Amino acid sequence: MSRSTSGGANPGLGYDAAPPLSAPLRFFLTAPLFGIAAGLVLIGGSGVLESRWTPGALAVVHLFAVGFLLQIMLGALIQILPVVAGASLPSPLRVARLLHVGLSLGAAGLAGGLGYAQPDLLIGGAGLLGITLAGFLACAAYAVALAPATTMASRTPRDLRLALSALAVALALGLALALGLGRGLYLPLPFPVQVDLHAGWALLGWAGIILAATSWVVVPMFHITPSYPLALTRYWAPIMLVVLAVWSLSSAAGFSSLATIMLIVLLACAGAFLGTTLYLQSRTRRSTPDAPFRAFRLAMIALLASIGVLVISNLSDAAHWPVLAGVLALHGGLGGATSAMLYKIVPFLSWLNLTQTGVKAPNVRKLLPEARVRAQLRMHAATLAMLVLAALIPALAPLAGLMLVIESAWLLANMIFVVKMWRNARPSPQIPA
Repeated sequence: MSRSTSGGANPGLGYDAAPPLSAPLRFFLTAPLFGIAAGLVLIGGSGVLESRWTPGALAVVHLFAVGFLLQIMLGALIQILPVVAGASLPSPLRVARLLHVGLSLGAAGLAGGLGYAQPDLLIGGAGLLGITLAGFLACAAYAVALAPATTMASRTPRDLRLALSALAVALALGLALALGLGRGLYLPLPFPVQVDLHAGWALLGWAGIILAATSWVVVPMFHITPSYPLALTRYWAPIMLVVLAVWSLSSAAGFSSLATIMLIVLLACAGAFLGTTLYLQSRTRRSTPDAPFRAFRLAMIALLASIGVLVISNLSDAAHWPVLAGVLALHGGLGGATSAMLYKIVPFLSWLNLTQTGVKAPNVRKLLPEARVRAQLRMHAATLAMLVLAALIPALAPLAGLMLVIESAWLLANMIFVVKMWRNARPSPQIPA
C-alpha cells in the first residue's frame, strides 16, 4: 500500500488508499435531509419536548442520532479506515451503496415507528438497521484484520476499532429495546435502565470515542494546534470502554452506588477530553480562527454543558433537564462537531480527488468560500439557542423546528455547492470519482 506523509502531528496518512469520493459523499449529502425531517417533527408535533419519553421526542432523537449523526460518522469511517488504519473495505463502493440505503431506510422506519407508535414499522426499521450495521461491522472487522501495521503516530487506528466495538453493543441494546416496544419481548431489566444503557453506549461509547479518535488527527491538522498529550491518547478510549462496561454491569445488577461512581468517572473522563481540546484550541497557531474552528469550540462547550445538565437531571425529577441534556449533547455537541468537520473534510476530499486525477485543483477555500460556511454555522448557533429555550419552554418547539429545517437545508446547500465546484473543475466527465 502506498502511504503518504502529511508531516507534523499526522505522519503516515495513506491518502492513496482513499476510496472513491462518491463512497463517503452520498452519506454527507443525505444526512441533512434527516435534520430537516427532525425539524418538521418539531413543527408539526404536539408537546414534543415536554419529556424525553414523548413519541415525537423519540422520533426526533433517532432522526438526528441515526439519520444525521450516524450517517455522517459511517460515511467518514469509510474514508478514514483505509487512510489512517490501512483497513480498506472490500468493494468499498458496493459496501457504501448497501450501507447508505439500509441506513437511510432503517432510520426512517425506526423514527416513524417510534413517532407514530407503529410496532411493525418500528420492528422493520430496527431490523433493517440491525442487518445493515451488522454487515458493515463485519466488513470493517475483516478489513481491520487484514490491515498492515500502521505508521500513524496517534492512537486513532486502535480507537476506531474500540468505537466500532461500542457501536456493536449499542446496536444490540437498541434492537433489544425495539423488540420490547414492538413485540413485548423485554430484557429482564427496568425499561429506563435499558434506555440509559443504550444511550450510554451510543453516545459515550460509539460517538464519544469516534469523536476523540478523529480529533487526535483532525484538531492538530485542521486547527493547527499542538498534539494531544500522549497519555490522553494512549489511555482515554480504553478507560472509557472499561468504565462503560463496569457501569453497564453494575446498573443491570442493581448495584446503584457502584453505577453512580462509574457514571461520575465516565463524565469526568469525557470532561477531560473536552477540556483538553478547548485548551489546545486556545494555543492554535492560526492568526484568525475560521468558522469551523469556532463551531468546533462551541461544540466542545455544549458537550461540557450537557455533562453539567446530566448531573442535575440525576438529582432532579423535572422533565426538562433530560431534554436539555439531549439538546446540548446531540445538536449542540455532536451535531456541531460533525458539521464543523464536514466543512473541513468535504472540501479537502474534493481537492484531493482533483489532485489525484491530475487536475489543477482550486484552492480549498474556493471550493467552499468562508462566507458561506460562516453564515450557516451562525444559523446553527442560533438554532441551538432556540432549542435550549424550547427544552425549557416546550411551546417554542415549532419555532426551534423551523430554525432546524433552515439550518439543515443550508448545510445541504453548502455541500451541494462543493460538489458543483468539484464537478466544474474536472475537465471532462470521463475522469472517475
